[in-house]
Amino acid sequence: MAKASVELNGLEPHSLGEQIASMYTEWNTGRQVWLNRVKEVIQYVYATSTRETTNSKNPWSHSTVIPKLTQIHDNLGANYSNALFGNRQFFTFDPAKRSDATAKKRAAIVNYLATKHDYSGFRAVMKKLLDDWVQTGNCFCRVEYVREVEKDSITGEDYVTYEGPKVFRISPYDIVFDPTVAEFKDSPKIIRELVTRGELFRRVEDSPEGQEYDADEIERLKKFYSVISGWKESDINKNIQMQMDGFASPSHYFRSGKVELLHFVGDIYDQATGTLHKSQVITVVDRRCVIRQGKMDDYQGFGRIYHAGWRKRTDNLWAQGPLDNLVGMQYLINHLENARADGFDQMLSPDRVHIGAVEVEKDGPVTNYFVDDAGGDVRNLAPDPTVLNADNQIALKEAQMEAYAGAPREAMGIRTPGEKTAFEVSSLQNAAGRLFQTKIEDFEQELVEPVLNGELEVAVRNLNTSDVAKVLDEDFGVEEFVTITRDDLVARGVLKARGASHYAKRAQLVQELQAFSNVLAGDPDLKVHFPAKPRARAWNEALGFEKLELYQPFGQIDEQVELAEHQQVAQEQVTQFTAAGVTDAEAQDRAAGAAGELAGLGI
Repeated sequence: MAKASVELNGLEPHSLGEQIASMYTEWNTGRQVWLNRVKEVIQYVYATSTRETTNSKNPWSHSTVIPKLTQIHDNLGANYSNALFGNRQFFTFDPAKRSDATAKKRAAIVNYLATKHDYSGFRAVMKKLLDDWVQTGNCFCRVEYVREVEKDSITGEDYVTYEGPKVFRISPYDIVFDPTVAEFKDSPKIIRELVTRGELFRRVEDSPEGQEYDADEIERLKKFYSVISGWKESDINKNIQMQMDGFASPSHYFRSGKVELLHFVGDIYDQATGTLHKSQVITVVDRRCVIRQGKMDDYQGFGRIYHAGWRKRTDNLWAQGPLDNLVGMQYLINHLENARADGFDQMLSPDRVHIGAVEVEKDGPVTNYFVDDAGGDVRNLAPDPTVLNADNQIALKEAQMEAYAGAPREAMGIRTPGEKTAFEVSSLQNAAGRLFQTKIEDFEQELVEPVLNGELEVAVRNLNTSDVAKVLDEDFGVEEFVTITRDDLVARGVLKARGASHYAKRAQLVQELQAFSNVLAGDPDLKVHFPAKPRARAWNEALGFEKLELYQPFGQIDEQVELAEHQQVAQEQVTQFTAAGVTDAEAQDRAAGAAGELAGLGI
């Protein structure tokens, strides 16, 4: 499918900056409905009182929040992370050529990336992306090859702390694009950054060859910031008519010491000349000054930006999150809880109706009512006690919210009521987790696998000499480091994530083995056709016990033989002591001590 492009009227730097800033405002304004919904979800996830949410104007005296939305958010994030990244090597290399299918080549690629993940904070970034995915329904990241250097505090020399591919999270609030394009990768994008002026000028100094910033424009910016620092607040607001996101006024922005960068990435069609400019990267400062304009060569990973959506919309790339549809139900259970609490307070301290002439007298904790009129009366106005049944309605709504979000209920220890056969339980568990499984598979295909292949690509392009990879020797349980060269990483094929499929396969296998074991226990004729040794191997694989070495063919028989030998030795000791006239108690103590010494020697 052809990539989408934006149409601009001329690429002259000053007008170009204004056009890109206008495009950012247009795309950002077009997603305001989505932003408002995300804001409401996040309010409920982190709320400690209904006064912090859109339910702040409820008529009840209580403001309790039942953190059900928070629990679903945490449950989904924890289970997604465990299913996707439960093992260090949650991915494998699938070669496209026979020459690249060697075990050495595949091991070099997988071990290299696994090592880089250990040192680059890969899992921490992925957890943040999963949080974005659950909270907003969208997550974005980019892949870049970095070389991080620090200065030794003693010698003053620079040393490399990390070199290799690295994944960077992009906040869903800081990226806009054309949401009507069919594929995210084909859509032009604008990424917003807010950095200090010192950081901007440091980037200019450290920029690699081929991605030089406009030196003249940088100097003009420095002079502009120097001049504007002496202006009055009213002068700034009067002469600079622009509004930055998150800042109250232009003067507030310029006096903050921050600089807004808008990075445009994509194709541009110049209406003035009728020319299509492909793969452009343009950086705009303060929504007016273009400090970089040229063809993308993947500096800062702008050519490798990835997106995953939780519930996709038709003809709109901004996806919906799992919590969006549950906000109303969260509002309802808060409403029921606080209404019930108010009703209970009314039962404890009810209003009273005085009929006729009534004299009230307080005698310590007791209140006495004296009614002079024969028709007088004093009675409580207590609410209907059925209001306390709100607890049942709250429990029902909470269960529905779990189901609607696709949370794995068995992981929370929740079991559906009723007696079921083993196969029925297995079938229900698989069906209940189908939505959860589908979602993590979508995340793998849309984000994890493209990120892995992007990491390998930047490594091949930038690894000039050699690097090292950490390999775990499973036989001895020790780590060793092997040298990795660029040739070791050059291969035709793709990296495939297998965390989600492995998680589902193992969970299903355990359920089926358990159900089938129950069937065999009730059918001896069938059991003779399924020997125990292969079944033991299947259990060992399904439960992931390979590294624990729990499976040993006929190991229990060997243990029984060893136990019998120890018992025989102990019995012989008892017999010898008895023949020598030693009492039974003394014989037993000496026999036990002898048996213990023999066992310590491995006899």
